Amino acid sequence: MLLLLFFLLLILLLLVFYIWAILPNFGRKTDCLHYADWSYAHRGLWDMDLQIPENSLPAFSRAVESGFAIELDVHLTKDKQLVVFHDDTLKRMCQLDEKVEEMTYDQISRYALKGTDYCAPLLPEVLELVNGRVPLLIEMKLPTRDLSLCPVLASLLDSYTGNYMIESFQPFGLRWFRKNRPEVLRGQLSARYKPSEPPALPLKIASTELLLNWISRPDFIAYNYRHYGSLGSILNARLFRTPYWVWTIRSEKAYATCKKRFDGVIFEKMLPEIPT
Repeated sequence: MLLLLFFLLLILLLLVFYIWAILPNFGRKTDCLHYADWSYAHRGLWDMDLQIPENSLPAFSRAVESGFAIELDVHLTKDKQLVVFHDDTLKRMCQLDEKVEEMTYDQISRYALKGTDYCAPLLPEVLELVNGRVPLLIEMKLPTRDLSLCPVLASLLDSYTGNYMIESFQPFGLRWFRKNRPEVLRGQLSARYKPSEPPALPLKIASTELLLNWISRPDFIAYNYRHYGSLGSILNARLFRTPYWVWTIRSEKAYATCKKRFDGVIFEKMLPEIPT
């Protein structure tokens, strides 16, 4: 009998811990939902048929002119510059197998994006171009435990008067903002990882199930819509009513479905109808 009570108590404690671990921040749902009326162009409104590469100034300019909000990515270079670039290395976009964090911006700027006339821009250039005309969803790229990007990004955004939110897969980067810039809306990125992808299996499971929310206490979740279905993602969306952004939508059918089901939609390779 005592053994049974012990196991029941253990199960109860594990359940309480699980719920506590996946809890978001409940205080700013309304603030996040102000951003939900927009559709977000993934890495700008890029189109290689037009020789406009992702995360480039013309891609961002085209998004603004078309009336779309912008999702973009930032890395911190070796010389502490915030470069707008998605991958951890330049291999896919510039045919150079070097890590972004190990290069200066001067070095990076010498390489064209996908053989076009454009190079990866600095974030201040993008902020100047957008100038508050559409909201920004800024993903912090933190491939290691180094959080040096966070104070540099925060300092730059302190003087930006446009609307923006931040997001990251790295919960400790979000925790930095939670402690040092609590007014900034922050989102926990997540997905179901492939077996060959980092991180280690326990961290993959924890991230997929949003078990690291206790670190970041995000204001919203940004999840791969194809992978939605983990218990943690369902509880956040349906039970906790956490504001939910989904990525990356590439068809009108998926866009229509996700627009009804979730709060924010991040798209590419299509042009959704802009609400009036």
